[in-house]
Amino acid sequence: MKQLKERVLLLAAGMFTAGAIAINQANPVDAKTSAVKVVSVSSISKTTYQASKGYLYGDAQLTQKRYNLRNYGKLVFDASKRLTVKKPNGKQAIYYYVTNKSSKIKGYIWHGYLTKVQVPMSEKAIVKLIDQAPDMNPVESIRDLKPINYETHEAAFDLAYNVFHFSPASMFRDNQASIYVPDSELSQHVQAAMAKWNTALDTTVFTLGTKTNHTLTISFGNGVKEGWDGLYDGKAIYVDKAHYRDAQYPGAYMKPELAAKFTTDQYWDGVIAHELGHTLGLDHTGYQEDLMYAPNSMGNVIAKYIWKKPVAKSATGLDGTEMAAISERDLNRAKLAKILGYW
Repeated sequence: MKQLKERVLLLAAGMFTAGAIAINQANPVDAKTSAVKVVSVSSISKTTYQASKGYLYGDAQLTQKRYNLRNYGKLVFDASKRLTVKKPNGKQAIYYYVTNKSSKIKGYIWHGYLTKVQVPMSEKAIVKLIDQAPDMNPVESIRDLKPINYETHEAAFDLAYNVFHFSPASMFRDNQASIYVPDSELSQHVQAAMAKWNTALDTTVFTLGTKTNHTLTISFGNGVKEGWDGLYDGKAIYVDKAHYRDAQYPGAYMKPELAAKFTTDQYWDGVIAHELGHTLGLDHTGYQEDLMYAPNSMGNVIAKYIWKKPVAKSATGLDGTEMAAISERDLNRAKLAKILGYW
C-alpha cells in the first residue's frame, strides 16, 4: 500500500510539473539576452501586421524577451516605430515596435517575422464614402479601395449600387463570355450590343462562340404574355420573337415625336445590350438615360430604394434601351461588378 501511495504522489508531482511547463509556455518570457546598440529610432505610419513566431522584446536594447509568439497563434499588431540596432557581432538589424489590439502585448520584434495584413474599413466608413458619391454611380473613389473592403462589405456595395452576382462562375472565363446565337436574324444586334460593352469597358468582355464552344446563348423566346422584350434567366438571354418580327414595333406604339428619335434596329441593339448588362451583374436603376433603366423597381432582385417613376428623366425623353446607349452610371457599375467578381 505504501508503494502505491508513493507512486500516486510521484505521478501527481509529474503532472504538476508538466502543467507548470505548459502554463509557463503560454505566459510572458522574462529571459535576458546581450544588449544591442541602438543606431536609430523613427516613427512610422501606422501599419498592421500579423506574426506567429519570434520573440517580443520589452526594451529597445533587446535584453528582455517578453513573449514567445509561437505560443499565441496568429496575432495582429499595429507597428508605430522602426528601430535600427547594431548587434554584438557588428551586423545591423531592423525591429518594429508593435502593439496588439488590446494593448496588452507589446514590444519590439524583428521585422522579418511580420507579415502585412489588410484591415477593412468599418461599415460606417464605407457607408459614409458611398453617401458622399453620386447616387447609384460608383465613381473612382468607390472603385479604388483595398480589395479587403469589397470582400468584407460586398452586401453594402450590392445594395448601394443595385448590383448582384446574377451569372454562374462558368459564364465568364478570364473575365470573358463567349456567345452563341442560333437565330441568324439576331446576329447583327448581338454583335452591335457586344461592341457597345466592349468599347465602353475598353476590353473584350463578350466574344462570339460556336454551338459547341460557348458560355452564353442568345435566342428567341416568347415574352408577350409576361411583358418582356428581353429576358436573362441566369443561364441564357431571350428576345421576344413576336415583337421582334412586328415591323411597326415599338415606334408605332409610342408618341410620334419620340418614335422619330430612334430606329427599330437601334432599339433591339439596346434590348440585347441591356440583357448583357444583367449578365455583368447590373440590376435596374431609376435613371431614364441609363441602359439599365426600368420604369419601376418592381422587377429588381436588389434595390437601394423603391421607384415608381423615373428618378431623373433623360434629356431626349427616351430611355437608355431605346437610345442603345451606355451611360456613365452603367459603365461605373459594370466596373464595380468586375471588382466584386461578378464577371
